[in-house]
Amino acid sequence: MVEEYTADTMHEAKSDLDGRFNNAITELVEITTAYFWNGRSKEALHILNQLLPITGICEAQHLRLPILLQLGKIQANEYVYTNVEPEPMFSILNEARRLAEQSNDRKGLADTLSSLGTAHYFVELNASSTIESTAGQYREALNCHEQALQLRVELQDNRGISESYFQIGTVYERWQKKEMALNYYAQAARIAEEHHFPLEQSEPARHFAFHAFQSGDLDEALRFAQHALFMRETAGFKPHLPLDHLLLSDIYLKRGQIETARQHAETATRLGEEMGYLRAVSSSCLTLGDIELTQQRADTARTYYEKALYLGHELKLPLSVHRAEERLEQLNDRT
Repeated sequence: MVEEYTADTMHEAKSDLDGRFNNAITELVEITTAYFWNGRSKEALHILNQLLPITGICEAQHLRLPILLQLGKIQANEYVYTNVEPEPMFSILNEARRLAEQSNDRKGLADTLSSLGTAHYFVELNASSTIESTAGQYREALNCHEQALQLRVELQDNRGISESYFQIGTVYERWQKKEMALNYYAQAARIAEEHHFPLEQSEPARHFAFHAFQSGDLDEALRFAQHALFMRETAGFKPHLPLDHLLLSDIYLKRGQIETARQHAETATRLGEEMGYLRAVSSSCLTLGDIELTQQRADTARTYYEKALYLGHELKLPLSVHRAEERLEQLNDRT
């Protein structure tokens, strides 16, 4: 009886230990999501990096995958702003992929593939001097997103399906296949609207706005851009808010609503500075320079363009450098 009691007690203690580890680390990973969504990625990444060594304890080994996945997801999603050395990000995501495959965690594998696709996409984008590309680029990004989509369809993961459709659309947009891109965005938006996913509604709406802006339909562009901002704010996802405000600023500037355009550009600047996303600040400086130029303030415009150029060089972003240099050349031609 004593031996049975001891064995039962040890089993219960072991189960309790496993459960407490699981609950504690899962809760901390969820807390990092809140930090990241509120524009505090440094704190989120710090917590996750402190958690990783704990997975060396046998009771916590199974929690290594969600920690790695969260680390990789945050780094991939903010890479468009940070443009840091990509190898650590890929190392994390490739280990997460290996663990998901070993444990046959199909949801984890789908999410890892999606983050890998995002990582490859932003690495390619940040290395390019134009937003358009040849079909030779973004192949790995598309491959990862298509694999993620297939798994998500099998899992009936509607949020994931919507995300994957959108991400695939961005590749076709880079390849200048507008109709295919818009078709994928429409599928992403439809699923997100049907299932009331505000964040997943925001990105297709912003890209619909961009295409309408490019085609000269400013009313349609404004409608979609306002919807994108509203959905992003509804979701509570701060990191990409500068993109929404910058697009709105460009639209209002084109409509001649100068002060409204300035307000959105200044908001994008403030958000970029708060989150430490200097690329957003660089882009905001270009827009603020454009606004100053419309009001014949060439010297102030030059100051903004030069700051954008400095930040572009600091971040090693060819596209940001190219845009700033182009504006400075045009300014020199005018004066």
